[in-house]
Amino acid sequence: NNLIEVITMVMDPVSQFEQMKEEAFYSMEGLGRLNPEKLDFYIEYLKFQVEHGFYDGSANLNILKLYQFSPDLVTRSSVDIVHLVLIKALMRLPESDYVFCRAQLSQDMIDDQLTKKIDEVATLLETCQFSVFWNVIQEEKIFMDMTGFVESARKFICHVIQLTYKNVEEDFLMQMLGPVADKDEFMKIIANNNWELNGDSVFVGHKEEMVEQKENY
Repeated sequence: NNLIEVITMVMDPVSQFEQMKEEAFYSMEGLGRLNPEKLDFYIEYLKFQVEHGFYDGSANLNILKLYQFSPDLVTRSSVDIVHLVLIKALMRLPESDYVFCRAQLSQDMIDDQLTKKIDEVATLLETCQFSVFWNVIQEEKIFMDMTGFVESARKFICHVIQLTYKNVEEDFLMQMLGPVADKDEFMKIIANNNWELNGDSVFVGHKEEMVEQKENY
């Protein structure tokens, strides 16, 4: 065990993640999935994902299943673990990870104040109330401290914008994208999404639609 710990310490995060992911995969085969003795490993694995920005939805969901099927495993700190699982799942939108995780929770966990806040944030994203979303998450440290949360939310918002609009007023787009450091960062987001700034509006559709637009003028 000491040797494994030493090897783990000198491994880079990607290699360490792959090793833990493999261990989690084999741990969850068959009836081993609900082995309460593996809970500490899954929690350690979750915290590693949080710290380094990785994600393993199956292993994280399994923590909630263990709490569900072995209620005696639930301690005072368990709800903190649940919050991490939920926020990591929320970062996967538009995938349905959050819905699956939410469905595993006991009523006590659902009634927890921070769980309710995470639910509220999920609803704001899913109902496209993006300006309100940015205001709400800045009130809660757990969202702002989560590695990659802001970037994941912005990626989902960009996905929705591209499905919904062809052209967006620049000011309105900036509101939807949330706090950006400066105009350079805003322009970088536009470039990364292959959008185009035209005067005071931004073309966010597909390039072929832009060609069609120009041909119709």
